[in-house]
Amino acid sequence: MILSNCSSCGKLQLQQADALCLECFKQFIEDTHTVKNFLSQNPYANMMDVVHQTGFSLKKVKELVNR
Repeated sequence: MILSNCSSCGKLQLQQADALCLECFKQFIEDTHTVKNFLSQNPYANMMDVVHQTGFSLKKVKELVNR
């Protein structure tokens, strides 16, 4: 293992480079579930609908959908 920084918060960690720390990973999973639940209830929603209804930024929604 190597010493690296969390790609989200920058916290130092012992993991692979460009990985999320445990706290950021848990938040990422929760945010992903929020978006997934919204999209399952609103299958015809577009990105901006997700942004407005979840309160996440467009950048964050794109990251959650693409990751």
